[in-house]
Amino acid sequence: MKIKKESIELIILVFIAILLIAFSADAKNGAKHGLDMAAQVMIPGLLPLLTIFNLISKTESVRLIQNLLAPFTEKVLRLPRAAGSAIVFGLVGGYPTGAILTESLYANDDIDEKTAKRLLSFNVNGGVGFIITAVGTIVLKSERAGILLFASTTLAALLIAFVTSFRYEKISRSHAGYSALPLGEALNVSTQSSVHAVLNVSAYIILFSAVFGVVKIPEPLLPLIEITGGIVDNYRLFSLPEIAFLLSFSGLCLHFQLLSIIKKLKMSYFEFFAWRILHALFSYGVCFLLLQVFPTEISVFSNSAQSVAVPFSLNLTLSALMIIGCAVIVLDIESKKRKC
Repeated sequence: MKIKKESIELIILVFIAILLIAFSADAKNGAKHGLDMAAQVMIPGLLPLLTIFNLISKTESVRLIQNLLAPFTEKVLRLPRAAGSAIVFGLVGGYPTGAILTESLYANDDIDEKTAKRLLSFNVNGGVGFIITAVGTIVLKSERAGILLFASTTLAALLIAFVTSFRYEKISRSHAGYSALPLGEALNVSTQSSVHAVLNVSAYIILFSAVFGVVKIPEPLLPLIEITGGIVDNYRLFSLPEIAFLLSFSGLCLHFQLLSIIKKLKMSYFEFFAWRILHALFSYGVCFLLLQVFPTEISVFSNSAQSVAVPFSLNLTLSALMIIGCAVIVLDIESKKRKC
């Protein structure tokens, strides 16, 4: 007898509920830890920036930014200028800013479905607040390391955008998309949507932390599932290039948060997952190459509390080949999609 997908989902969810009830003390401690992370890392780092970026995107001032970025957006990336603000705010603001702004542009008919999918393929980044401030300054105790990680993940995203642009026609001029609202109304709408997005992110962090309080996942795998707690609690296990890889993959927890947006843009999760892997590989290679130019040490607080240099397992040539290989994979994916 064929077991329906809904039945499997129900069994899994009921099993998780039983675990949370049976081991309520561990689940409570895990949820409290997740709440602390959300309150200390995600909310102060994401909410102010997301509110400001949402506010700008809903007023006429966004047109100025889109026009200013137009040469790069249209001629280099071959994207409509309306996408410019979503790209820069998404990469700087941090996840899920890029996905939210992409969905907003698509909902307002400022970009089409194909453009929205292109944006979602690379515009998922940790942002300044999370990578430089939270991961770099607070966790690694090194602002320089945070800047290097942010540069690595951002450059990797732009490399993917550039490599995939060759299958599209050059854009000579496109309109600047924007949905202008009065400043007061725009502030109210932006605040509400930003609070909703941040609460959604925080809720996922708390839920996964509660489950991890009961189900012990191997520490090296935690960032692949939930990026915030996985990095904050286990950064000592990873080199800087590996942290860049994990930040770009962004964790399954974030993937689940974006499922509704992925569905609205008619993008398959498999395709989204593949782009996350490619972005992660690009970030690893870029970070390794940057470290050859800008050597960076981070403090690892072990029992001896000593400062050590982060080890690297690949040489310079192999890292360069990895980036080239990733570019070939991206072009091959795009070529196959064009033939379909």
